[in-house]
Amino acid sequence: MKRWIHLAVLVLVSGVVVTAGPAWADEDEGPPIAAPQRVFTRDGVTYVQLDANTRKAIGLQTQTLKSSTYRAHRRAYGSVVEPGTLTDAYQRLASAQADAARAKAQLAASQPEYRRLKGLYRHQHNVSKKEVQNARAAWLSDQAAAHAAQAKRSSTLTAIQAQWGVKIAQWMRKDSPAFEQLIHPQHQHRLLKLTLPLGEAPANPPASAQVLAGGKAVAASLISPAPATDPDLQGRSYYFRASSQSELLSYGLHVTALMPYGPQHNGVVVPDAAVVWSQGSAWAYVAKGGGRFVRQPVRTDTPVPGGWFQASGLDPGSRLVTRGASILFSVQALANAPKGSAGGDEGDTD
Repeated sequence: MKRWIHLAVLVLVSGVVVTAGPAWADEDEGPPIAAPQRVFTRDGVTYVQLDANTRKAIGLQTQTLKSSTYRAHRRAYGSVVEPGTLTDAYQRLASAQADAARAKAQLAASQPEYRRLKGLYRHQHNVSKKEVQNARAAWLSDQAAAHAAQAKRSSTLTAIQAQWGVKIAQWMRKDSPAFEQLIHPQHQHRLLKLTLPLGEAPANPPASAQVLAGGKAVAASLISPAPATDPDLQGRSYYFRASSQSELLSYGLHVTALMPYGPQHNGVVVPDAAVVWSQGSAWAYVAKGGGRFVRQPVRTDTPVPGGWFQASGLDPGSRLVTRGASILFSVQALANAPKGSAGGDEGDTD
């Protein structure tokens, strides 16, 4: 006799739809025998029920949902910064700092020399007045040079801060290891400048971003807001650092990133494998025990890696069908579920 289990396997293999109706016998086995009712409604809830043998035959599998959190994201656009632009800025600053240091050292030598000669001249004229005048001229010249070098250093630092922000400029000024990691490819770090569209700047800078590259999401952490914006987007710009999967972030690459904002929501993630699509709507089946399954709508307005985030409707601990859901959907879609039917209370459990 062609039992229900054989029809369910046929669905999995060939796509034939199982209907909730009588299962006809082979010609040599006598009159047809009715199949157990597979779809029924109780207290306004429609159930699909399969016995243990059928579930095993179709390879039905479930997954228990775990607690998850989600924050909304804004899309940002930008690029991976070429290290050459960083090193050019660093060299300008290093040169200005070296000039200022030399001028300061020269002043530190000429000032006491002038004072020494001045004292000797006052004390019994042990040096000539000309020597004192020359020493004073040297001291004043070094003083002016030191002031000029310090002004150049300050203006160079200010210009770098205006382009790269205070934090990166500070890393340059102090020869920080964090800066070394950004300019040397062997350190596998990448600097990114990301810009939000105009009018979408959050009150507080986002601490992290997911950079989409090579079909993957690369984690990046905030360095600081960028003083200068992108001339095309005109929105708020930020500098981020990616310290892993740098092979996906080639220098000069234009990227899209997701920046979190707003409150954090608690919920669950419905895996892609659990979702059945029909006429533009998404559904999943929740295992209720006793071989019973209930269809549940799935919101698809919040995609996350591997599935869809649900803030309500499903709870942690719920078991979703991740293999065999399409068979359950076909059974329910074509079945005529009598209202108030007790269903196939076969007493089997998962």
